Amino acid sequence: MRRPRWLGPYRLLYRIASGGMAEIYRGARTLPDGTICPVAVKCVLPLYTSDPEFVAMLEDEARTCGLLDHPNIARIYELANVDEQCFLAMEFVDGMDLRSIVRRGRERDAALLPAWAVYVVERALRGLQAAHVQGVVHRDFTPSNILVSYGGEVKLIDFGIAKAAHNRSQTRSGVIKGKVRYMSPEQTMGKRLDARSDVFAAGVVLYEALTGNAPFHAPDDVSLMEAIRNQEPDPPSHHHPGLPASLDAVLARALSKDVADRYPTAARFADALAPLLREMAPGFEPSELGAFLCRIFARERREAEEQLSEFDLDVSPDDLTPTGARQGYTRLVGIGPFAEQPPGEDLRDVVDEWLAARRAARTSEPPADGTGLDGGAPGQADDEAWSGDARPGWVEETGRTLELEAIGSAVHETGETERPDTGVFERENETTTRNPTE
Repeated sequence: MRRPRWLGPYRLLYRIASGGMAEIYRGARTLPDGTICPVAVKCVLPLYTSDPEFVAMLEDEARTCGLLDHPNIARIYELANVDEQCFLAMEFVDGMDLRSIVRRGRERDAALLPAWAVYVVERALRGLQAAHVQGVVHRDFTPSNILVSYGGEVKLIDFGIAKAAHNRSQTRSGVIKGKVRYMSPEQTMGKRLDARSDVFAAGVVLYEALTGNAPFHAPDDVSLMEAIRNQEPDPPSHHHPGLPASLDAVLARALSKDVADRYPTAARFADALAPLLREMAPGFEPSELGAFLCRIFARERREAEEQLSEFDLDVSPDDLTPTGARQGYTRLVGIGPFAEQPPGEDLRDVVDEWLAARRAARTSEPPADGTGLDGGAPGQADDEAWSGDARPGWVEETGRTLELEAIGSAVHETGETERPDTGVFERENETTTRNPTE
């Protein structure tokens, strides 16, 4: 039997994926009652862990995003540090991401059925709405960040870590970076974003999943951003004649260039898709999609089960791997089943208290020289470090109050909750105070 590598209280098993910012492992943690809880452990690469500003932003986002409790959002359990290794412990979803599903379907000549694509995006939009209500804009709604389990469940991932990485790249280079093909027109121009930017991205994701084609085409990123701002996509039925005309209309609204013409909320977009799903696949059950995944990813499932069976999950923390050594473990943010807190204390009260303290610190006294929060000109449009919990302190600046009021009015007119600050985030400018070492 193989012995797992310990990272704080977590046992790291096999690597699931790796990218330019982190490596993701399947892990496990034993709860006080002896239950072994599967987790996904996202280990941030040293390039980012060594950047205090990045880690501070990650802490802020983990505090906010960790409170997102919805069936269609993968939970964040905690952000912690073991010596110089920063990592996120998250809900483990036994399945595949939408990008891999679409690609494998094409390889096997077993494309994702249109009704299944509508179901996946509709469910992801429900999770997105829950985030928007809490003031969190995803900004990276892409197929890679939508997981579908082998049982047909849909989970949206990567809220905080995606934004923190984006903020770091903007701060360092001053240019827009990201998955350009899923950006909204306003995102390509570096404007402040609200929930309707995510609505646009969801429209792009659904268009691709339905047709196998991107709605906008260009030879390079700069030209693609121009196309997103000015090019009108073909109706999806032009690529897939079996699609209903009503779906063309729904996607046309989601992909409107003008934010005022889009669905004002993710919930409204999802509500428009729900009857189409019933029309396209009466009696649809998520288990049908789950069975499809089990079939086209049979080899991956078998290999994962074989790797899992190789590990001794009963190993004690004192039984370290030959190269292991006991390391200092610091919980930066603890939320969910692994958050150790005094009996009867409500974690939401703790976080609300923390957010209130941060707001008070930010709005204490404006700079005497009249500069903005980042030292730039007042009213300067930026989209760098945000943490959404309340109306920003700069909303009274000329031009910005009107902008927020206009957004609030548009939402109110559609019958949605009137919150002018929904989807708008406060600029984070100072180092976050960490929790005491545990």
